[in-house]
Amino acid sequence: MKNRGVLPFLFIIFVLLNLSFGSVKISIIEVLKVLLGLSNDAVAKRIIFDLRLPRVVSSMIVGSGLACIGNTFQGLLKNPLIDPYLLGISAGASFGTVLSLFLGELIGTFWFKKLYILNFLFAILASFIPLMIAKRGKRVLITELVLAGVVIGTLFSSATILLIVLSRRNITHISTWLFGSFSGLGWDDVTVMVIPALIFIAISYAFWNELNAMALGEEEAMVSGVNTERLKVFLYIIGSLTTAFFVSRTGAIGFIGLIVPHMARRIVGANYKHSIPASAMIGGIILPLCDTLSRSLFSPTELPVGVITALLGAPMMIFLLKSGVKNV
Repeated sequence: MKNRGVLPFLFIIFVLLNLSFGSVKISIIEVLKVLLGLSNDAVAKRIIFDLRLPRVVSSMIVGSGLACIGNTFQGLLKNPLIDPYLLGISAGASFGTVLSLFLGELIGTFWFKKLYILNFLFAILASFIPLMIAKRGKRVLITELVLAGVVIGTLFSSATILLIVLSRRNITHISTWLFGSFSGLGWDDVTVMVIPALIFIAISYAFWNELNAMALGEEEAMVSGVNTERLKVFLYIIGSLTTAFFVSRTGAIGFIGLIVPHMARRIVGANYKHSIPASAMIGGIILPLCDTLSRSLFSPTELPVGVITALLGAPMMIFLLKSGVKNV
């Protein structure tokens, strides 16, 4: 618990580092001067305010949101290996994106402009189908929900590959989006993503006591007065909608929602009152760091950020598994 105060400090330090690194190196001192309005360097101002800052803020928002969704879903579904994307949401969004590109080539450029709409709609569809499959009367069976999510995700992934094969569009461009990227995001995208992220974080924190009760088991939670079925459906829908907003702008970025909740619980404990804000801060540190690595390691070539999260996340998950994953 004593480590909690370190997270805000690390958060600020890593924001400055992320703004400093890139194809053009800017010293941290210069970054501070620009942010405080004390610099006259017009080039540095443009790089930071127009290019890097919206990108860093976007990755902070997505990282915080995915980490909180992962933390909440792992508790709701009683599975420490649940990731927001495991339930088919990212696969549905990916299919919508590739479908938009495919229809744009086949029918006309009108469909290129509908990319955000189609990938958001298919993300929603992919998240609601497992819920409908797992629903038995007024109950949602957790095991069936997870299995249905995996099946629906596999189905949409297969359909995506089929469209890529049939499409004449550049496969590299599609693959980059499928593995996630913050390239080209501006302040408009920040506005679109920050609202659902803040809403979900606030809602999940408001239910920290109920989530703690759920961690003891559904029967114990019901005895405590928690409407477990309503809580599961409500938080699942809000989390799925939030994830759909993220995927529609950035593509699929895995491992953040899986790894970060375990890191947060190790630092501050399993109490959701502490693990939810800790997950938000750690996610807001790690994903911008991964994005900075993706655009800096092989500059001017940029890697999809999902490649970096997977390369770092897989060994971390193996370590957590070997050392014993804490129960949610």
